[in-house]
Amino acid sequence: MDSSISKAPLKIPFEGPPIVLHRPQIPQNTGNIARLCVGIRSPLIITGRAGFNLDASSVRRAGLDHWSDLTFHHFLRFKDFLKAFPKRRIVAVTKTGSDSALTFEWQEGDIPVFGSETQGLSPTFLRYTQHSVYIPMSGPVRSLNLSNAVAVVAYTYVARLYGSNARHLETEYPRHAFIRRS
Repeated sequence: MDSSISKAPLKIPFEGPPIVLHRPQIPQNTGNIARLCVGIRSPLIITGRAGFNLDASSVRRAGLDHWSDLTFHHFLRFKDFLKAFPKRRIVAVTKTGSDSALTFEWQEGDIPVFGSETQGLSPTFLRYTQHSVYIPMSGPVRSLNLSNAVAVVAYTYVARLYGSNARHLETEYPRHAFIRRS
């Protein structure tokens, strides 16, 4: 066994970043993202007008039975969101970003912002942010599905802040699909 590997104590529970969706259009994506947010203890924030009713059963259905555990905020104006989170680093996630999301120096308190599935983040919107990241892709696609992009960025943030010591709370939330029998 390599003695240079650190045996740092586990950091349980860990917290992911607040996830901001600006004008999301597809309720199933928002539902999937809500479930991810519950799983990594991240608040979900929607700014602007969503392309669907935020009370729609399709959002809850995609988030399954975890919707009631979600910390959720909605700001019709992005400026109101900025006022609610002063002195926080806002990081735009866009394919025209300056840095790779995988190597960006994520800091505790950073807030990644994702654009809508159809429009992304506008150049006007990007003026509100000092930092921007992209998700590297080498295949012939324009972009990833929004819920996949959020997962990539959220877990990159968790890995940067908590390293490999972030763990699922197996004793509190046991897996039900597979039970090993002795």
